[in-house]
Amino acid sequence: MSGKIKFTNTGPAGKIHYTEGFLKKNSCEFYWGFSGGDTVATVWFPSADKWGAKYPWAAGRHKEILETVAAQTRKEMARSATIKWEADRFHLVKSSPRIITTSIPPHRNRPQ
Repeated sequence: MSGKIKFTNTGPAGKIHYTEGFLKKNSCEFYWGFSGGDTVATVWFPSADKWGAKYPWAAGRHKEILETVAAQTRKEMARSATIKWEADRFHLVKSSPRIITTSIPPHRNRPQ
């Protein structure tokens, strides 16, 4: 089942709300913050061993829900970023640009 995702901002950080259901709504809430260097943003969530206790309605769906949240977060915040996973967070990291060399290789000495 796919849920709805809503972003709220409070300065350089905020929350991501993942909600499922029509009459009875179930939701997860994750914190995010802009980062520095090559990392555009970081999103924190309960690790797999704590997921079921925090969100019993979504027990066993840790990976499914987080992959959905990560894909939508990437689409909203940094389409070209790469997602780097840790046990309790993921990072949106700038993708390395391709290096194109336009210079001519140095001239080798020719025998005279």
